[in-house]
Amino acid sequence: MTMLVVLAAAIGVNLAASSPASAATTTICKSSGVPAGYVIIAEGSSSSCPYAYPNTWTITTPSTTGTTTVCKVSSIPAGYVMLSEGSSTQCPYAWPNTMTIRIPSTTTTTVVCKAGPLPDGYVILAEGSSTQCPYAWPNTWTIRIPAASGTTVVCSVSPVPAGYVVVGTGSSTQCPYAWPNTKTIRRP
Repeated sequence: MTMLVVLAAAIGVNLAASSPASAATTTICKSSGVPAGYVIIAEGSSSSCPYAYPNTWTITTPSTTGTTTVCKVSSIPAGYVMLSEGSSTQCPYAWPNTMTIRIPSTTTTTVVCKAGPLPDGYVILAEGSSTQCPYAWPNTWTIRIPAASGTTVVCSVSPVPAGYVVVGTGSSTQCPYAWPNTKTIRRP
């Protein structure tokens, strides 16, 4: 193996395995699994792939600094949230058939669709409504990372991140359900 690495270095070949962070957009057969960290952005057809048309997925890694529009048949990678839904002729099934995803802010609030996942470490501050999100109103959450020092008031439906404890309850018109419908959290 050492000889292979030396030989590869001598002729300028990079033996590093590609990771989703460095991968480009590519097309795969639908019969293949979508690799972890990738999202589906379109479907298509190829005589090189088995089964009936359409029989391919176009996949990519989502942006780490902005938004990415993906087909709703795609899973949402860990750490990403759903911001809205939309429609595209590039994606399968009835409209709306796309969703826009991104990594939520680590310094301020982000409004997300309830239909998407809540990333680890984030708390729910309020619920709301948007025509950009699926399902009946209210259909959004306002989320953020809780304060590292002091307290943070969160809706009672919010998870309590690891390393935080509940130190009180209260009420808010911004949160769902009967009062008391908030909890105050902090680091011990």
